[in-house]
Amino acid sequence: MVLPPVIPAIFIKRLNRFVGEIFLEGRKQRALIRNTGKLGELLKPYNTVFVRKKTRGKYSYEVLITRAEKGLVCIESHYAGKLFEEYVWENWKFSILKREVKIGNRRIDFLIDDKLVEVKSVNLVKNGVAMFPDAPTKRGKEHIETLIRFSNKYKPLLVFVVQREDFEEFKPNCETDPDFCKAFYKYINIGFEVIVLRCKVYLGEIKVIEKLNFYGKT
Repeated sequence: MVLPPVIPAIFIKRLNRFVGEIFLEGRKQRALIRNTGKLGELLKPYNTVFVRKKTRGKYSYEVLITRAEKGLVCIESHYAGKLFEEYVWENWKFSILKREVKIGNRRIDFLIDDKLVEVKSVNLVKNGVAMFPDAPTKRGKEHIETLIRFSNKYKPLLVFVVQREDFEEFKPNCETDPDFCKAFYKYINIGFEVIVLRCKVYLGEIKVIEKLNFYGKT
């Protein structure tokens, strides 16, 4: 997936869930952050970030990429679905692909033939372990519950797109969100499928480089 041109900047602080303060072009400016996670280990004071210039909206810039100790991390959570869809087109054989499908009272990211797919964006890595979520997510729990509830009609698939490559394994973040964790392991213990996708981030591109097997432990 090709990324828009980016400009290096210095991150100063997060003002709220969607706005951060950066230092760019010799002055402090505000930039959009399309990620509601905490991102505390990435959006820390004086870390280098890479922003894109926006042509519309309240803010002139959007933070897309940050530096981590061992590489680059894309924090634009909306890219996860696009990356997964690219992966599907390159690796799957299918007849029908629908996006944002309403199932019950929720919207699920994809319906691919008879497979109902929910995709989550992962940015957090601790001690070599990629983890989701990095902030409590009631919606995330409800998405898993929807996959389970409609499993008599559709084959459920839960996908975690890790928008960085510097990790060895994936686990749910049970300390941060016990309710999500409980729903996740209920899903796993029934025997439903989980895919973890490792991504390589460049300044001009992000792409899926590996599909990982998930081995859950209760």
